[in-house]
Amino acid sequence: MTIQRLETGIPAAIGTRPGGGGASVATAFTGTIRALFPVPCVGAGVAATCRSILTASAGHFPLELFTARVDRAEALPFACRHALGPAMRTLPYVATSWLGQPRLVESYLSAIAPGDLAYLWPSTPLAVYRELARRGILIAVESLNTRMEVAKPVLDAAYDRLGLPPDHGITPARIAEQNERHALASAIFSPSPATDAAFAGTALAGRAVPASYGTWIPNSLGPRAPRAPGQPVTFLFLGTACIRKGIHHLLAAWRDVPATAHLRIVGRVEPAVARLFADVLAQENVTCAGFSRNVSAELASADVLVLPSLEEGDPIATYEAAAHGLAVIASPAGAGRIGAETGAIDIVAPHDRDQLRDMIARFAGSEELRRHRGQSARAAALLYDWSLAGPQRFSRLSEALSSR
Repeated sequence: MTIQRLETGIPAAIGTRPGGGGASVATAFTGTIRALFPVPCVGAGVAATCRSILTASAGHFPLELFTARVDRAEALPFACRHALGPAMRTLPYVATSWLGQPRLVESYLSAIAPGDLAYLWPSTPLAVYRELARRGILIAVESLNTRMEVAKPVLDAAYDRLGLPPDHGITPARIAEQNERHALASAIFSPSPATDAAFAGTALAGRAVPASYGTWIPNSLGPRAPRAPGQPVTFLFLGTACIRKGIHHLLAAWRDVPATAHLRIVGRVEPAVARLFADVLAQENVTCAGFSRNVSAELASADVLVLPSLEEGDPIATYEAAAHGLAVIASPAGAGRIGAETGAIDIVAPHDRDQLRDMIARFAGSEELRRHRGQSARAAALLYDWSLAGPQRFSRLSEALSSR
């Protein structure tokens, strides 16, 4: 199946963007979007999300990234600044952060000017927020997950039900620091309905800017071979297999699924989960592959993605699976904005293990259902290609700031 790249959907051009060719849009910030990603912006996960947003937006807005390190910076369509020279950037970050981060922060604060937008990513020191706010600089921050103040009781209860001490890492001190960061921000990107709800009714509600994450849609997909009768149907769990992502509900349900269903877990398994569900993980129809960089190969060989998360921002795994034509079974948190806006994701209540088990059985038993829902997910994912989702978030930010 071959697709055409979608147009970006950016508002009509008004003049020329500073610093070179390409169209710009009317914005509430007149200078450069200066992104600060204080740790190495390499690999998958949050770093890949940052690079994708900036790469997709570079033709529409003037951009500059300040980071500890980014691989192959010369191939990126936006400017990058590093605190350390090439030789020191090859060393482990833990060995150079004591020198690199202060230099990076100093360089960032020296470069940013009135009219610029400070686009801050996790690990940005609180002192940077305070200094930017003192200068009156517009600050936009990513809310990668729901607010910690909302997430903590949800996760505390989940660990308690399993008889475990909470191991999610959210502390009162971290909550207080996040709340201060958000209070100093001019705007907070809210990637999903779950994060929207976490801001609703608070003093921060007016600063939340709904803006989804996304994925790079493969231009073509090879035909997905039909499963022979009796051949296992692969249900893929992609990401850290932890309580937060609802893996305990999935493993509990897996004790009683059809023999043709095979669960493949790609990601690190939380130690407490490995202990509590050792019997399930040892079943013949369960494979733990560990961390993998070849996500595309995993998606190509799977049939259905399952993500019963308790708490999330806007899971990239859901977008990637949909883009590869997989049917997706997910909780509302795991379905993210694509699930809420398109109906292309099959949504289950994360705590309802009977519903989850029945949904798995339905998909295991029907190739037609898998194909139909996979095609629906693929079609929906086209609306969330990074070429759209990246620049749209800055357009929406500008609209939100201008309307205040």
